[in-house]
Parts: sequence; structure tokens; C-alpha cells
Amino acid sequence: MLIRVFWAYMLGFLVLVVRGEHPERFINLASMRGVVLWDVIWVNQETILVKVAARSFKPLRHIARRTNAKVRIRVKGGLPFVLQRLRRRWMLTGGAITFCLLLYLFSSLIWTVDVIGTRQLDPAEVRREAASAGLYPGNLRFLVDGKDVADRLMLEMPGIAFAEVDFRGTQASIRIYERISPQPSLGAANIVAVKDGVIRDILVLAGAPQVKEGDLVRACQVLISGIIAPPPPPETEGAPPPPLVPYEPRYVDAQGIVRARVWYRCYAEVPREEVVEQKTGRVTTIVSIRLANKEIIIKGPPAIPYPLYNLTENKRKLPQWRNIALPVEFITIRVEELRRFLLRRSYDEALRLAVQQAQTALASQLPAGAVVTDRQSKVVNTDMGVVGVQLTVETLEEIGVSQQFAPPPKTSDE
Repeated sequence: MLIRVFWAYMLGFLVLVVRGEHPERFINLASMRGVVLWDVIWVNQETILVKVAARSFKPLRHIARRTNAKVRIRVKGGLPFVLQRLRRRWMLTGGAITFCLLLYLFSSLIWTVDVIGTRQLDPAEVRREAASAGLYPGNLRFLVDGKDVADRLMLEMPGIAFAEVDFRGTQASIRIYERISPQPSLGAANIVAVKDGVIRDILVLAGAPQVKEGDLVRACQVLISGIIAPPPPPETEGAPPPPLVPYEPRYVDAQGIVRARVWYRCYAEVPREEVVEQKTGRVTTIVSIRLANKEIIIKGPPAIPYPLYNLTENKRKLPQWRNIALPVEFITIRVEELRRFLLRRSYDEALRLAVQQAQTALASQLPAGAVVTDRQSKVVNTDMGVVGVQLTVETLEEIGVSQQFAPPPKTSDE
């Protein structure tokens, strides 16, 4: 069925209206002549609607004369008739083709090149190096190989440890991972916790670990110690224990990454009824000149005409001439009228505002780089016309910082 519809569209088809005393004779003769009719619809006893291939219309005229039927073309469909109509409107067709070509061309161009992840390197320098490899605004997307551009950047710029190029539509993004230069040793140092948390994972690069995964740690607790004790001597069965030999532990600059689960809590409450102040839109400006202790009003009323208002005052003095300061001051007062009214909130509205305030306060507490793994909210107070919300957020963050210490002086054997 689908193949027939496809070829009917490609070769063209006609929807015919056949009227006659015996339309069934028309259908039978057409079948005997090898003319395929489909989608036959009986409108009434003397009228039918049929579909036929466009190339089969000429034999149907002879069949119509033999059956005394009248055949009228109702619809011309298919690709040949579409092309015929487009040929008559060649300017419209040309404009549509030109538009499609320009759209394809413009969508194939690179419009912007973004550089992400640079801290020490200059993004402009990265763009210049990428442009020498073919990645620049205005070039065709399919002419640029992102892997070649990334390899060129890593080869020509020593400060880049890894680079990758990503294309999204007409935008190209260059993500840079800079090479980390080794930090100078601080001498003896521990890795200590800056806040309370539960250890999620620990990676020790130098030093002795003091905690393990799942441990609860407190702020200022040592996580990775910079004191490394030598291993105990091996024990042998039946042999006397080796004599005690004094030893000195090694002191190193502890290095490592310690990530922990940290919790933050914040509480906010919003009253169901509250007296608030709102601007009415009425504004009065008072301009005056102050000479020594006397004030002269130039513009505006002598007194503020509003019982409740918000005042903004701007003072300007005359410029000093040589060493003489004139005791003249220009004062501009802008007064906005306020009105108080009782604002009543529904429970849902008060709850929504309390959640927003708690989220805003909590966002200011979260450090940069913290990954939020869980959020919980709890309504803790709904009496006395107040809706309170407590938000608890669980994050995964690095809590270890380096803390130097002074090793004890070495003891000398006499």
C-alpha cells in the first residue's frame, strides 16, 4: 500500500468525478483495459469518485464514451503537477531555492568560538592559535577537524595539559585543561578539616592518613598527617625480639584530596498577616539654598505634605575658589509618599515565600565547587500566624586544607 502511494505521488495521479447511469460499467471496462482505479467512493447511484494514474487518463476517455459517462478532473496531485506549478512561478521557486542554499550555508559557518576553562592562559591567545589551525569565525564547519585543532593547541601551547573542541550548531567551544605547575613545598604540614562532615573518599599523595571512609570528622581535625613513622620491625618465631633502636619520624608536606558529605541548614519564616509599606506614586521635590545657617526654599512646598514618606537628600557645595570656601550649599530633597496596609497571605503563598527566602540564604552559605547531592525541606512552625520552613542540603565537597607545623628539634645521641 505504501509503495503504491509512493509511486502514485512520484508519477502523478488524478481524482476523477464520474457521472453516468451505470458507473459500474465504467469500472468494469477500465479493469478489462488494465487501468487501475483505487479509492473508489460512491457519492450516489450515478456518481463516483476514483483515483487513477495520470498516464492512464487518456484510455479512460474512450471508456467514458462507450458507457455514456461524463468524466471530470477534480484534483491533480503528485510530483509532476507540483513541478509544473513551480515552473510557472520560476521567481518564487528560485527565491525558495536560494533561501534554502543560504540557510544551509549560514548554518554551516562557525559564528562564535568560545574558550572555557582558562585561568592562567589568555583566551585571546588560545583563539589565535586555534585560528591558525582553521578554527575561526566565518570558516565552514565541515572544513574543521576538532581533533586536529586540539592536538595543535596541546603541541604549540605548553601550558595546556588537555584540550577538546566541541561543535554545537554554529558555535564552537574550546575546553582547556591547564597544566598544573608543582607547588613549592611548605615543609612539614598536615591536611586538616575546615568543617564538620562524613568522609566520602580520601586520596593520599603524601603523608599518613588519619581517617577512613565513613568517619565523622570535626573542624580542625587532622585528616592526613605530615608525620610518617617508620614501619615496625618484622617478627620472627622463636627469635628474641630485636633491641630497641631509637628512630626519628619523617616530616613531610602532606598532600591529598579529602571529600566529605557536609550538611547545611537554614530557617526562614513568613507571617500570614503583615503591615507593609508601598509607594503611592506621588513624588515631591524640594530645592533649597542654605547660606550659613539660613535656608531658602526655591522650589517645592515649605514642609513635606505626606504623613508617611521616603526621603532622599542630595547636597552640593560651590567649588572652592583659591583658598576661599563659600558657605553656600544647594540641597535637593526627593520625597516619595508611602502608605501602609495590611497584607494577608494564603498558606501556600506564605510557604512559597519562606522556601524562597531559605533557599536564598542557603545559597550564600554554599562554597564554590560544592556538589549538592540531596535537598530536604520541613515545615517547622505554623502557629501564631507564621509559616516557617527549614531547608537541609547535603553537599559533597573537599574539606582538607594544608596547615604547617614546626617539627621538633632532632635529638643527638651522646
